[in-house]
Amino acid sequence: MNRKISLGMAVSIAAIVAAFAVVITYTAAIRIFDSRMNSVTERQNMYQLLSEIDITVRQHYAGELSESYLQRHISQGYLSGLDDPYSAYLTADEYQLAVNEGLGYTFGFGMDISRAADGSILVNVVYDGSPAGKAGLQSGDLIVNVSGKEVLSVGYDKAVAMIGEASPKVSLVVSRSGKKQAYELTRSKFETKSVRHRITGDDIGVITIYEFNAKTPTQFNTSLNKLRNKGVKGIIIDLRDNSSAHYDAACEVLDTLLPSGSLMSVTDKDGSTILKHASGTGYIDLPAEVLVNGSTEGAAELFAAVMMSYGRAETFGTATAGHTTVQELFQLSNGGALRLTTGRWSDALDNVMTEGRVVPQFAVNLTAYQTTNRYQLADEDDPQLQTALDRIHAAIAVREEGSAEDTEDTEETKSTKRTKRTKSTKSTDKTKADAATDSSPAEQKGGKDAASASDKDGNDSTTDSTTDSTTDTTTKPTTKKTKKK
Repeated sequence: MNRKISLGMAVSIAAIVAAFAVVITYTAAIRIFDSRMNSVTERQNMYQLLSEIDITVRQHYAGELSESYLQRHISQGYLSGLDDPYSAYLTADEYQLAVNEGLGYTFGFGMDISRAADGSILVNVVYDGSPAGKAGLQSGDLIVNVSGKEVLSVGYDKAVAMIGEASPKVSLVVSRSGKKQAYELTRSKFETKSVRHRITGDDIGVITIYEFNAKTPTQFNTSLNKLRNKGVKGIIIDLRDNSSAHYDAACEVLDTLLPSGSLMSVTDKDGSTILKHASGTGYIDLPAEVLVNGSTEGAAELFAAVMMSYGRAETFGTATAGHTTVQELFQLSNGGALRLTTGRWSDALDNVMTEGRVVPQFAVNLTAYQTTNRYQLADEDDPQLQTALDRIHAAIAVREEGSAEDTEDTEETKSTKRTKRTKSTKSTDKTKADAATDSSPAEQKGGKDAASASDKDGNDSTTDSTTDSTTDTTTKPTTKKTKKK
């Protein structure tokens, strides 16, 4: 039975619904207002404290004040208060340097260094086309003197700081094979060679990616193509000491190696997750392994984790640094910039990571000597590389065995089909012979004469001629293929 609602009741219900909506909206507005007021109050307190400090310093400080110096350190102090090692204030010069590095250019001397066992400065990598490269410095050189100061006298940290602060030139004394030689380097801008390749053993390519920047994908593809042209059966990608945060470049390289799917998702401060990068359908299906260590960071960690997630590579070495956040640059009115953490990328890859780190499937440690001199180690003296080589050779063997089995199955299938055709042909021939044997001589002769008569008249010859033609066509190709086998 249908019940009708009176007009007064409908108006009352509508009024109640409207009242609920107003209450809910008002409550939400009050919460937002309170939150903003709290934020405004907190900011006012901060500005008031900063103003109080500034007034007190200007009234009582006996030294000289540098406005630009104060501004820079106030900005740096604010960012330090975030307690985030990846967020920072950049001066105008530092901002331009960061932009250039992302584009694949560096302004400097062009060498990566570390502490040598004797306390001097060990040159690990010299970049092609850099001031150090043009001057003739080499990987393995020991810097023993910086700007006239002995490294062992002033200490490693101080000597490195002297190199970093030297502008535009620095004087170095380098020891190579016991012989010393002086160099003068002039700081300049140069294109970063972020990828190098070589062949180890007979058929495995090693691609070392020192950092990710805008030029890395092109350099990687060039190296990969050269290795493939030389017939390599697999590649080992060395990401050890790669600490860059250029995720776009890392995903572009991954797109070359992986089938269609997600590469990088980012969860922002509000908890919303968006897909940043995905791979296309085409990819190079080549056995691959990845090397990592404690200095593998940021984009390199993403690269290793995604390769593991797709099952395209195993990882070897030691646990990575654990830099799973994304940073963006925001330019300021004074020409400087803020580098701020704006999200986290590892959420979708937690299944292959442990506490935000890529823990290799094959943990291989280096000795203290091997760690210090890793860039000078021969391939056979690098246990992390050797373990990866053993595994990739095993993967190649399995792949080749599977390919051979597929070929055998295909050939067996073809052979079976040919055998069936041959049996069918023999059966047809046998049927004809049986029919001829069962008939009497008169019938056989009559049959032959009838066939001849039909041929002459052009009638009833279709069936016999078709059968003979089919028999010949089937038998002849089968005979040829059998001979070839």
